[in-house]
Amino acid sequence: MESDHERQLFYLARIATWSFEDRTGPEFCAKDRGEYTLEEIPLTLEGLNGIDLKPEEIAHVLRGAIGTATLGAEATSF
Repeated sequence: MESDHERQLFYLARIATWSFEDRTGPEFCAKDRGEYTLEEIPLTLEGLNGIDLKPEEIAHVLRGAIGTATLGAEATSF
């Protein structure tokens, strides 16, 4: 996503294994940044509609991909 002031990149990936201990980066060391917890939701329309997913453009793309069974297909532009 691009605007006049910023560019944000989003990636879709399948996670084979997950390790909280192996996460790295400055955001995990900053005491005042809060918690970075994993919240699992079903990858369904009901699951996505049950959370406040931001930005809305990504939520829209995911809902469309789930609705047309194209999630995981080639990259989608928006």
